[in-house]
Amino acid sequence: MTTKDIQTKQDIELLVRTFYGKVQSDDLLGPFFHRMIPNEEEWEKHYKLLIAFWELNLMDIKGFDGNPAKAHHGVDKVFKQSITINHFDRWVKLWSETIDTLYKGEMADKAKMRARNMAKGMYKKILEQRPGGYILPGDPTNLSFG
Repeated sequence: MTTKDIQTKQDIELLVRTFYGKVQSDDLLGPFFHRMIPNEEEWEKHYKLLIAFWELNLMDIKGFDGNPAKAHHGVDKVFKQSITINHFDRWVKLWSETIDTLYKGEMADKAKMRARNMAKGMYKKILEQRPGGYILPGDPTNLSFG
């Protein structure tokens, strides 16, 4: 483990590329990403988009131009509404493990916290957009990820 915190665009790029390398080889998440991002050219576009996304969310650097809710809803449609809480749990787990391997500090903690909150919100948005809405057991405000 390193003692360096996330400080630069290069740090975010290393995090994003390392994390999505794990995602691509993950047995649960990999199939979704391989189908939606089928080649290296598309992966490079995705990396650039996600680096800009995390620059905005961690460092308040403008430049991200995307709609994550629309993108995730599209993936859920392609996969016939098969995205579950398990997918988001795995995403958060891999993200947090990657951060813990590469970085330590306030910004690293912020990146993990933001990912947990985003996963919770994104899952709820996906469920809301499914035909017929959704019903979650218990209190949906108490969903926890990671």
